[in-house]
Amino acid sequence: MARTLRDQAVDLGRELAGLVKKFQFRDRNESVAYGLSVSQAYVLRALSELGPLKMGELAGEMRLSVSTLTRVVAQLDRKSLVRRTPDPGDRRVCRVALSARGQALWQQIEDELVAGDLAVLQTIPSAERETVIRAIARLSDAVDVWRRRKRDEVET
Repeated sequence: MARTLRDQAVDLGRELAGLVKKFQFRDRNESVAYGLSVSQAYVLRALSELGPLKMGELAGEMRLSVSTLTRVVAQLDRKSLVRRTPDPGDRRVCRVALSARGQALWQQIEDELVAGDLAVLQTIPSAERETVIRAIARLSDAVDVWRRRKRDEVET
């Protein structure tokens, strides 16, 4: 008997919750070992991948309010892991970038996370690895499409 779309949605939610929990704990365990919260580690990751960002851009990327992000960035600044500078085009706007110390710390954390990801991938048959990665990317894109549609419905 064919399963309904609703049954598949229930299973998707269950599987995603389990996967997110496993990865969240992995991220937490790695970042806590370096004296960071998960949010702080995600900010370091975003700045490492995207380069210096305005606070509003970083808040959008992190899906946090600017006030919440400001607290996280202030904590990272006190640890000398980021630097905040006024935006050259608008001195009321703050830009955030990784400091050399922040980049070095993120590289250590990322190396440990990648080592874990390598171990996980090695348990998946090599012929299936690219398919799994593409499926996760496609799922992420689908969530973005759903969120945009939901946002557009609210705005209209």
